[in-house]
Amino acid sequence: MLKTKKSNGDLIIRALIAAILVAYTLIFLFLMYWAITTSFKTEKELTLRGNYFGLPEEWQWENLKTAASFFAMKDVIRNGRTIMEIPFGTQVLYTVLYAGGCALVHTLAPILVAYATSRFTYRFNRALEIIVLITMIVPIVGTQSSMVSLLVDFNIYDSYLGLYAQKFFFVDMYYFVFVSVFKGVSHSYYEAAEIDGANEWTIFAKVAFPLILSSAGLVFLLHFIRLWNDYTTLLIYAPSHPTIAFGLYQMMAGSSSGSTAKGQTPVLLSGCIMIMIPVMILFIIFRNKLMGNLTIGGVKE
Repeated sequence: MLKTKKSNGDLIIRALIAAILVAYTLIFLFLMYWAITTSFKTEKELTLRGNYFGLPEEWQWENLKTAASFFAMKDVIRNGRTIMEIPFGTQVLYTVLYAGGCALVHTLAPILVAYATSRFTYRFNRALEIIVLITMIVPIVGTQSSMVSLLVDFNIYDSYLGLYAQKFFFVDMYYFVFVSVFKGVSHSYYEAAEIDGANEWTIFAKVAFPLILSSAGLVFLLHFIRLWNDYTTLLIYAPSHPTIAFGLYQMMAGSSSGSTAKGQTPVLLSGCIMIMIPVMILFIIFRNKLMGNLTIGGVKE
């Protein structure tokens, strides 16, 4: 009798969770449909004719071209001189350099530290874990001005080197992820490499890293997607290297270095769709990894 009640309770909870997820999915799909269809309408069709949810009367593909023109940044100052214009294509290149490079170093830093702390036993390892935990729990605020001053002093402000240097730190949750993954690697691999005369860098590069490559790829992908949509970092630390997210921000808000698309809802949504497409493609290609677990190759002890 008790088992029957428990089973019925589990069914109710599962049905409730399923209903919430279905409702959330339907809302998300509706918003996607509305954004895509609206991005190909004219402002007159949307506002004057009241075609808010229907298909476009005529698909306005030129909205994409118009949106790309609004992305262009004008009169950008770099190294004390004014650059006439940074077009949409250049912003895409800047986005790839920023998101790809920062995601790479931000993935590599915790891997290096996690390998060292899992491979060797030191008293400092426990203290290091406590430092990481405290840093994650306690918010650190008010560091932007000091970071700008530091980058200026090292002459790497408004450069990719400065951006990469900021992201090369291991203090985040993925440090613990990689520590756990490295501890799951059999030490017989390391011992076999040592017998063959390999040094520690060789063991890391040719033995340990290939075994956690799948996990590292997943973390890199998560960082890349997050950084693809980041514009605040560029506003502060690299204002003359605008990404497409930066361009979309100034397109919506307006600025002295670019034109605004305020009041042009279809054009604004076209810009959002243009930014969203690469991330959606990445998600579709790597959806199994994103939805799966962090795993390693080889055998465990």
